[in-house]
Amino acid sequence: MAIGDRIQNQFMVYRDLYTGMEIERLTEPNHVSHHMYFYNRMSTGDGKKLLYCAEFEERQLYLMDMETGEAVQLTEGGGLDDYGGIISSTDKHVYYQQDKVIWKLALSGLERECVYRIAGGWRGDSWTVSDDGRYLAVIETLEESLPKREKGEGWDFFAKTCLAKPHCRIIYVDLVSGTVRTVVEEDCWLGHVQIRPGDSDTIMFCHEGPYDLIDARLWLVQSDGSRCRCCREQPSDLILTHEFWLPDGSKLAFVYRETTGGKREDIRMINPDTMEEEIWMRCSPYAHFICDRQNRYMVGDAQGSDVPIHLLGKETAEETAEEKPEEVRNDFIYLVDVEKRREQKLCYHGTSWSAVHGNPQDSHPHPCFTEDGKYVIFVSDREGAPCIYRVNLQQYRDK
Repeated sequence: MAIGDRIQNQFMVYRDLYTGMEIERLTEPNHVSHHMYFYNRMSTGDGKKLLYCAEFEERQLYLMDMETGEAVQLTEGGGLDDYGGIISSTDKHVYYQQDKVIWKLALSGLERECVYRIAGGWRGDSWTVSDDGRYLAVIETLEESLPKREKGEGWDFFAKTCLAKPHCRIIYVDLVSGTVRTVVEEDCWLGHVQIRPGDSDTIMFCHEGPYDLIDARLWLVQSDGSRCRCCREQPSDLILTHEFWLPDGSKLAFVYRETTGGKREDIRMINPDTMEEEIWMRCSPYAHFICDRQNRYMVGDAQGSDVPIHLLGKETAEETAEEKPEEVRNDFIYLVDVEKRREQKLCYHGTSWSAVHGNPQDSHPHPCFTEDGKYVIFVSDREGAPCIYRVNLQQYRDK
């Protein structure tokens, strides 16, 4: 298959057994499909087209018309970052990484241009584009500082990479002037770089790794490398995870989860200018969560097991799969009404959280919203290979 080829997805509708919500499966369970990483802009502004990955002979990016199911292939060949695609704020381009190059692809004619080439000997990991499309931030890791990773390895790599303290740096690129500079460089596994909306000078990133092995997860730095600061302390029995910027950039939000004692779980927020922390509301045990562009709702994927994701093994996944409906764990998608600060079960995702599909991320639900706020999109392998599902939120509003 080649760039420009078209495929036809067959949609399937079912009603959730636990909430009564109508769910639509957008891809088929005979091959792996997943959307982009959950805080990336992956749908067009009108919510009608979705950037996603499908694996046939190999994994490639596609743009799906979510009204008809038809999808056009955007990439070909190997070396693809299959979670890293971003649709530009103008809906005219897609940014993606392949063969150590960040490409800008025009959706009108599918021509592409190189906007940044990763240096030899380095690997491009997390990366993002500012909301105005001018700046690019990329985390690069010196390849020789990484431990050897076996093909098909599951979550074993997580602690191994953290303990290796790989040499990482954050690169900041002005896509207009071509200026490139190093913002942060240290012997620490860095991840999840995100440029602040409305303030492209402020960058959020994390110290990646198991919660009990890192010093602290949440960090901010200015684009010139100044004011590199930790957002909050993190005791070794506390999980802080999957931080994101609110759409207006006013705060960063994250999940606070205690692994001992009362095992409290909150949505919390930090003002990046004052570092004041707000306990926003109690919540279910979300693995990932995010809000819509209108800041009307949040969505999170609960993990029924108390075992952190990176410690889930094959036995845990099989045990979950064998459970009877009446014994179902809390593997639900939750919708949070921002104004009321109240969560409600939206639907059962029922995924295995397993790392057996080729990438440890593949069966994570990673719920998110279409840009117009009308749908929640998530991934589950409940029917076989990971598939993409969506829920029309008008059903929730009509209740």
